[in-house]
Amino acid sequence: MAEKLRNQSMGWTALAINLGATPGLGSFVAGHRVVGMFQMGLAVSGFIAILAWFWELVRGAWDSVQAGDAVVWPPARGLILGGALFGAAWLWSLVTSLQILRDLRKATPPILPESSGR
Repeated sequence: MAEKLRNQSMGWTALAINLGATPGLGSFVAGHRVVGMFQMGLAVSGFIAILAWFWELVRGAWDSVQAGDAVVWPPARGLILGGALFGAAWLWSLVTSLQILRDLRKATPPILPESSGR
């Protein structure tokens, strides 16, 4: 019984890490190493694209403040690309997490309550 609880706990932990912390890290921890690395790579790429867009926004705002001009927004291309990459990694890690939980449910039979012979 402890093994089943550990397995299901690992599956739910993978889901929580994938969706709440870093897409792909939960998959990696659950043993899906190659898929987890690709998911993390996709998520980090998206995050870097969003950070680059934000850096351009801050730099442009700082230059505008220094010059006394109106703030000009950078093109949204980096924001959209980064959001799409990160979103794709998040959805992919969700699917992987659900597959892990499904496989764990299939691998371990349900625990039936013990009946007393009284």
